[in-house]
Amino acid sequence: MRLRSLLVAAAMLALAPAALAQATAQATLDRFVALANAGELTTPAGQAILTGEALQMATEAKSNLPAPDRVVQVSPDLAAARMVLRSPAGEEADAYFYLQKTPRGWAVSAYRAMAMSGMDMMLLAEMKKQKQLSREDQVSKKNLELTLSSDSQLRTWFAANRAALEDMAGVHNGAVSPPSPGVTSDSILTLRLKELGLKSISASGDATLITIGGNADNTVGVLRAGPSGPPAISPSSYFWVEDIGGGWFLFRTT
Repeated sequence: MRLRSLLVAAAMLALAPAALAQATAQATLDRFVALANAGELTTPAGQAILTGEALQMATEAKSNLPAPDRVVQVSPDLAAARMVLRSPAGEEADAYFYLQKTPRGWAVSAYRAMAMSGMDMMLLAEMKKQKQLSREDQVSKKNLELTLSSDSQLRTWFAANRAALEDMAGVHNGAVSPPSPGVTSDSILTLRLKELGLKSISASGDATLITIGGNADNTVGVLRAGPSGPPAISPSSYFWVEDIGGGWFLFRTT
């Protein structure tokens, strides 16, 4: 009987870290990073903090994940986190993880990142080698650079170009008139989009979306929210939305 009690106690101690990790989203993320980096997501401890897509995609491969850069409580049952991945050369790429509150506690449920094609990366690399580019290629190069930028880099870019973006939003919404007769709002916007290396400007409900770039519905950009506020973060739609000041938000979609 004593041996059985000891075995039960040992089992409870072994499971305690996983149970504790599920108490909060932050604790679960910390536990997830530790287990992923050790290649232990397929162990009982790893499986205990996974659900949905993440549970199906778990492997024994060792990761090299950093601590989360930011954790956002989207709702009582959903949280989102960003991890900034850095290469040995110092290049940045962002990865986004989602957590759901299950009957057992918090668990990592999904993962998202920008789906950029290798062709785009190769094209940008080739453009950077050229001493001279045509006007059209200069616009394409600027667009690719922005589209491939990390959130940190885009926040810096936004701060430097905020005045121009505010002006574009005003023209698009009719709050700013064309500078002279015969000049249309569309022509002004087309010119400014090219100058900044952006893809498009449009309305979405009461928000103004300025899309930087991307492929199909996997896009990145900035939006100026209307009275209803910014869209909520969701792994199936706007998988990242970040306040960058003055009613503007950085967004990524899937």
